[in-house]
Order: sequence, then structure tokens, then C-alpha cells
Amino acid sequence: MDFEERIFELAKRVRVHRDKLDNEQMTKNTLVMPFIQALGYDVFNPAEVVPEFSAPIGEYKDARVDYAILADGKPILLIECKTLGTELEFKHCNQLQIYFHGTDARIGILTDGNRYRFYSDLEAPNVMDTKPYMEFCLDDMEEALIPELRRLAKGRFDCDACVDKANELKYNREFKQVIARQMEEPDEDFVRFFIAQVYEGKITQNVRERFTPVLKAAMEQFLTDRINERLKNAMTQQKPEAQPKAAEETPDEQDHRIVTTEEEINGYNIVKAIMSKVVDPERVYIRDQQSYCGVILDNKNNRPICRLHFNAASVKYIETFDAEKKGTKHKIEKLSDIYKYEDVLRATAGYYEKA
Repeated sequence: MDFEERIFELAKRVRVHRDKLDNEQMTKNTLVMPFIQALGYDVFNPAEVVPEFSAPIGEYKDARVDYAILADGKPILLIECKTLGTELEFKHCNQLQIYFHGTDARIGILTDGNRYRFYSDLEAPNVMDTKPYMEFCLDDMEEALIPELRRLAKGRFDCDACVDKANELKYNREFKQVIARQMEEPDEDFVRFFIAQVYEGKITQNVRERFTPVLKAAMEQFLTDRINERLKNAMTQQKPEAQPKAAEETPDEQDHRIVTTEEEINGYNIVKAIMSKVVDPERVYIRDQQSYCGVILDNKNNRPICRLHFNAASVKYIETFDAEKKGTKHKIEKLSDIYKYEDVLRATAGYYEKA
């Protein structure tokens, strides 16, 4: 089993045991220890993984961190655990802060077994940052973060390389948050900057108010254009088809009242483009029903990738599936919103490949 598969297995453990884990020790045994093992460390070797790690650090002689991962007898990773479902906050990092200051470890992890927050000392040496440089939930893992997590694995861990990458990840994460906020509600300086690029008059409050909705619309259109370009490039790499490949149906399954709309076809094409990164796009089929338009893998109804609920005039949903084939509906405003769920869609294929 490769590293990515081990992470998918951990995500499955979260879903299976979520309702049974009501204390910290159960969370450690069921989720956190398997996570450490997935990184390649032997949780039963005290020279490699030390639970309830303690070291004589000034006045904090009784302070302990839940796990320390060692290399050459020195801690390289520190892990503080909370019960599954705990709202992780920086106040829970007290032990990590102490051991950041008193050991050589430069990466600390705060977790509830599903959500993981990774901290370093990017702002000041030996002082743990107040903001994590990386964060994810196992049950909704961003595919792009798996290689970054793998950097912490046994045999691959390089402290300097990890900290360098942490610096990039932290500010990349924060820049994306700023961009998201500005696209949702651009502030005065942001609007003023763009107006100054295209408008030669004096930028008054009335001018800002007039241009703000125009700027928001332009940003939205720019994003849509980029998505469409990405979709077009993905589709040109596939075998041209006049129509999407429809799943084979028996005469009894055919219903002339079912009409596959252009919007459903476009949605299917977006899903197909997303899935092309993890499976052969020829394996992705469309099967329209009266109440939804289904996208399935390998022409099998028992391998749903998603369902497109586009029949209602006022609201649209995409329904995604977990490892137990339990569906979850997500409201979308426009077709490009499907890309928000690309990691979930790709993970679905992984469930069927391991079945």
C-alpha cells in the first residue's frame, strides 16, 4: 500500500469510527497512532515514538506533549491530541509552545484525529507561530497537500527542507484567504488600486461605489474564463466525441420523459475533466434519470461518482459520495462551483479502486 492509499484508509477510519470516539484516549488509539504509522514511524518503538513526552525545560518540569517522534534521540515532530470533534484553537497549543522553545523540534502538530494543524517557527526562531502553515481534514483531504504531508515521513524527513516549504505553504495559504475575501467583498484600497489602472479621473467615493460591482463582476468572469479554458484544454486531450458516452440501458430502463439538458452535459464534462487526473476519462459515463443526472465509473450504477440535481429551476446541487456510498448534497450557484469539490470527486474513484 503506497502513501496516498494509507491516507485514504485513514480517512475511511474517521468515517467509520466517528460516532464512537468520545474521549482523547480513544481518538489517539483509533486515529492518531495509525496516522503516525502511516508516516512510517513505529509507534511501539520508544526510540522512535515517545507518548507523553517530557523533558526538563526550566519551570515546566511536569509539562508533557502527547507524542514526540525522535531521530537520533532528539525530537523532530511534536504532536498534541484532542478528542475527535474538538474545535481546535491556538490555546490548545500550550504544550507544543513549551517544547518548541526547549527542544530542537521545529514542527508541531495539533490534531483531533481528523483535522490536522501544522505549526513551525517561521516568524521567530524557537517560538511557535500562532498560525498554522498547513491544515487539512482527513475526510476531506486536499490532494495537493498529500506530497507535503509525505515530507514528514520516515526516511524522507529533512527539517530544513520542511521548514522552507512550510514558509511557502503558510503564505500561499494566507494569500488565497486574502484573495477569497477580496473577491467576496473587496475593500477600499483593493478597489482603488484597480480603478487607478483604468480610470484617469479623481477617485471619489461615488466613483468607488460605481466601479466596485463592475470589478466584482470582472473578477468573477475572469475566474470563469480560466475554468473554461482549463476545461477546454482537458477535453482536447481526450478522444473527441460528438456526445458524451452514455451508459448502456435496457429497453425497460429507457424513459422518453428524460431529457439530458445542455447544462447537465456541461456539468458532466466538467466532472469528466476533473476525473481525468486519476482515471482514464473513457471510464466515466453519464446516466440521466428523471430526478437527477448521474455520473458513474465503469458503466456501473454501483460506482457513482456524483449526481447532478439540476432539474429544479431555482436551485442546483451536486451530490458527492463517501467510502460508504453515502451521498451529500452541495448547493452550487453556477457550474464552475463543481471545481470546489474536485478533491472529493477524485477520492471517490480511489474507494472503488481499492474495493
